[in-house]
Amino acid sequence: MNPIPSVPWLRRIMAKTALALTLFLGGAPAWADEAHDDSFFIQQVQQRYVEPFKAGDIQGWSSAFAEDAIALHNFRDADRGRDAIRAFGEVVHQTFALERYEVTVTDVRHQGRWAYTVGAYTSLLVSKLDGAEPFGLQRGKFVLLWEQTEDGHWLIALDMGNSSE
Repeated sequence: MNPIPSVPWLRRIMAKTALALTLFLGGAPAWADEAHDDSFFIQQVQQRYVEPFKAGDIQGWSSAFAEDAIALHNFRDADRGRDAIRAFGEVVHQTFALERYEVTVTDVRHQGRWAYTVGAYTSLLVSKLDGAEPFGLQRGKFVLLWEQTEDGHWLIALDMGNSSE
């Protein structure tokens, strides 16, 4: 019996996650690449993820994701692929005003062509239709799994966040 389910997208993300965890736990040597310190990845989160989303630049925000990325957010099923993630971002900005959106990176781990950023967020979404706050003030945590492409760019392979409340 195969321990990994036969759902193709799930097999891919599980394989990538297993590889990344193996590397982070010291199971394989690092690939040769440019050295990046924590500030590089913190900057990636702010400039490619937080700032565009805050500004409503969903095209710019979604360009930080790999074509086959997976996003796992509160109150919804997984968004699979950059196009689905972009559609999610568009709906959020069409439906809600981002009254508050703060992201703080607390941990960075990098080895070879893989990195993850972990942190905390605070958000408040206000309905553009009636001013309601359907989720209230949300405080939570997130992890972004980054993969370096063959041409040296870093893209988000997995975006997962959930409320701590």
